[in-house]
Amino acid sequence: MVDDRPAILVAEDQIFIALEAERIISEAFDCVVEICLRDHLSKTLAEKTFQVVLLEYSGLSQEDRHYVSLAAQSGAEVAFLSAGDDFVDLRNAFPGVPLIRKPFSETEVREVVASVLARKQPA
Repeated sequence: MVDDRPAILVAEDQIFIALEAERIISEAFDCVVEICLRDHLSKTLAEKTFQVVLLEYSGLSQEDRHYVSLAAQSGAEVAFLSAGDDFVDLRNAFPGVPLIRKPFSETEVREVVASVLARKQPA
């Protein structure tokens, strides 16, 4: 039997943050949620298709662009998870990519994931 629920990947190096995001998303949506370390994103995307990737923002422009590009090439929509203070730089470098600020609230995670999932729905 094929599982046609949306697949969401949390690519985050801080395990407790990743687990909390996984819990919130799993409780709010009928979906499959997986976690990987940010450095394992390429391997994980090569093994499975995801509709959404929540990606830890590092602030390293070239590296962040590389990971956003990998996710986009796989067909996934991206949202960033960030604890940094450089939100203006992030929004300028990645216009249109939603941001979830760490520490995040359940409401914020639900709203961002819902909006990103809505973009993936066929018209």
